[in-house]
Amino acid sequence: MSDMREVSKKVTPSAIITGAARGIGAETARALARGGINLALAVRDPDAASELADELRGHDTDIVVIACDVSNYTDVEKMVETAVNKLGRVDILVNNAGTMEPIGLVEETGPEAWFQCLAVNLAGAYYTIHEILPYFHAQGSGTIINLSTGAAFMPLRGWSAYCSAKAGLAMLTRTVAEEVSDTDIRVYGFQPGMVNTSMTREGLKKQVNMVSRMNVEEFLHPAKPASAIAALCRQRPEEFQGKEVRYSEPDFMRWLDNAQPSHKKP
Repeated sequence: MSDMREVSKKVTPSAIITGAARGIGAETARALARGGINLALAVRDPDAASELADELRGHDTDIVVIACDVSNYTDVEKMVETAVNKLGRVDILVNNAGTMEPIGLVEETGPEAWFQCLAVNLAGAYYTIHEILPYFHAQGSGTIINLSTGAAFMPLRGWSAYCSAKAGLAMLTRTVAEEVSDTDIRVYGFQPGMVNTSMTREGLKKQVNMVSRMNVEEFLHPAKPASAIAALCRQRPEEFQGKEVRYSEPDFMRWLDNAQPSHKKP
């Protein structure tokens, strides 16, 4: 199943990617567009995604850029409605938008910034899932991928907001998967590992824990986990339903080798 148009034999499938202007979001957009997926790029600043959108249209896919702050429910409502109206349908939701800020000890962080981290990383995913599920139920299928992290399960000094938000997101993944268990809707949490993105580089500038002392230049290029996300969207494996999929986990890498032959080393 090398062509992602096979996700749907009747119409060309479409995907929403939040936080699609850069990093893993942008690389996921590239991976999906190469497979023939139409895309809605949900970004805070549409101008930041204009060049990417022009590039993706070269794959003969429909691309729409939609201004959306995922922490704002009204924005998300309008974004999902616009995506469905302009693309005809939505088959995939990739909840990629996120922030690591504020970074600092609990006693030093401001409550407003702390709760904004939860609003983006957790409430934002809830908003998009809340809005997309009626469409998925109506068409009888859909795929949701929530970008997760090992920080959801490991307390890290100075990262209380990020760890807490992502821990909540991991439980949201499991809960939604349970609620749609009798349908053809797939829900996955995806942990890309340590990836060299601008968000990671900025976050690691503050030397507050063991992770921030690691060399970001040794981290994965975002295209690698993005390719794995595209494979999950293409194959929709039932074995990972409701689970936290770790990119570097041996079982997943073996699955990926079979699902995506080009991933294999010569």
